[in-house]
Amino acid sequence: MAADTDQQTTEDSPDKKPGMMTLVKALAFVSVIVLLEVAAASMIIPTAEETTEIAETLAEADTTQDPEAAGETAESEDESILLSEMTEVELGMFHVLTYNPETGSRLNVDLELFGTVLADEESEFYPLFEANQRRIREQILITIRSAEVTDLSDAGLGLIKRKILEKTNRALGKPLLHEAIFSKFSFEER
Repeated sequence: MAADTDQQTTEDSPDKKPGMMTLVKALAFVSVIVLLEVAAASMIIPTAEETTEIAETLAEADTTQDPEAAGETAESEDESILLSEMTEVELGMFHVLTYNPETGSRLNVDLELFGTVLADEESEFYPLFEANQRRIREQILITIRSAEVTDLSDAGLGLIKRKILEKTNRALGKPLLHEAIFSKFSFEER
């Protein structure tokens, strides 16, 4: 008798692992959910014929533009002509020395920076530049100091130019600067 009660308590113990049936039920539940999602997605996704019809409609609408849309195209061409009427403005000369304590190396960067603004916006640029010159200079220095050696050795300096444009325009309060130009650029790692 005592052996029977001991056997029952071991069967009812909390250390008992889930049975095979519990795992099968869980797998069946997940499978049903996945099948329902697949069925719902197949109802929403257009068929190949519907996709072809949509593409033909869009292509037809694109070729039969109304006169207003043609006027918009002419305006975009005028904007591209305006973009070619850029003026260069000097943003300054910079000499940056940084020390990397992890590698024990020093980085010496010298550059002369110019920017381009639209000729019509040049008169608006200079007062804003004069008012924010120190802030702009600081942002440029921070950008150069935080640059990796790989960014500095990039032939076009694309990432650094984009960061300088973003930070300079933010400091100006308006997106007046359209391009950053390095007339002189050198860096040396020691």
